[in-house]
Amino acid sequence: MMPARLLHVTVFAIVLGLIAWRSPLPDRVTDRDIYEATARQGIVPDCTDIHCFRVLVAWTLGPLPGPSLLKWKTYASVCDAAAAVALFQLCLTFGMSRRAAWLASILTALGFGSLYTLHDSYTSDPLMYALGPIMTNELLRDRVAIASAVGAIGVLAKEFAAAPLFIFTASAAIERRWTLALRTLVAANLVFIVWMLLQLTLMLRFNYGYGESTSTHVLSGGAVGPWFEKQSLRGVLSAMFNEYGALYLLAPAGFFLAPARLRRLTVAAVPAALVFAYVQQPDRALWNFHFLVVPLAALVLDRAPVGLAWLTTAMFGFANLRVGAQLPFVPAARFALACSVLLAIASIVLAMRNQRVTASAHPVSA
Repeated sequence: MMPARLLHVTVFAIVLGLIAWRSPLPDRVTDRDIYEATARQGIVPDCTDIHCFRVLVAWTLGPLPGPSLLKWKTYASVCDAAAAVALFQLCLTFGMSRRAAWLASILTALGFGSLYTLHDSYTSDPLMYALGPIMTNELLRDRVAIASAVGAIGVLAKEFAAAPLFIFTASAAIERRWTLALRTLVAANLVFIVWMLLQLTLMLRFNYGYGESTSTHVLSGGAVGPWFEKQSLRGVLSAMFNEYGALYLLAPAGFFLAPARLRRLTVAAVPAALVFAYVQQPDRALWNFHFLVVPLAALVLDRAPVGLAWLTTAMFGFANLRVGAQLPFVPAARFALACSVLLAIASIVLAMRNQRVTASAHPVSA
């Protein structure tokens, strides 16, 4: 099993690495300078930006040999590949078919969030995309201690690493598994304490601060307020649609086909998704929850005709090569996005029809 998973990761990492290599540098100000300073110095006294506190990836990549851009793009490619493979395993843990797991894995690898980090790789996001399905899979297997240890390390990179534990706590509470909910809540709070200790240590010992980061302005619009102010309504709608594209249609339909555990986790994740969309840039924050959205979409495609399912997946990924990875030689994404939406609608119609036929053929006995 492990050699197969390693091959799975390697293939995805190579493909994503090639995309990262062809993706141009962002034509706007990014957080590269902050992460490079942290990688170079370890501690940057008087650092005043929220990204100053996201140290794990920079501390890990800094000592490695090679050009900075190569290291960060490789890191993004490997973590996005790991996210895709971890989601494959999570789908199997949910009880989904191998075909659905493959569809979900490819949708994640070629999703907007994953491909955008190949364009702007100076971020902790790729690691978070991998930790979401990894930690959730461990929690579903009742390995709370392992998930807690992973989260405690992950919060040194970004605060989202605590979210899967809180989401699972709420899910266990919905299920009225109070002992499990309490265990997970304790683990979640321990991870939160690790994050707080990092913040306080850097603030008190090295004079770190959040500066003018809008994420900390919780009572005055967070990050979402200024983000709305800087864009037109059309720009906001376009950015939000690009985040999940056709999955916005597939996932709600998949919710009604999903196993109970996936439905409960999805419901439990809604408050966390709203919080992160408020305090971060929403069109990027929401991809953190791909490990729940993508399996829901894959459940629909799994019940659609094989050719239609893979064509929808291919068109979805092709569109994201432009809007996510920003590949200049890929045609404008409007046509691909429209086609993926139409194909998704057809998939939903045929999947639901097949579901009704299957249900009629196998009625539930009284």
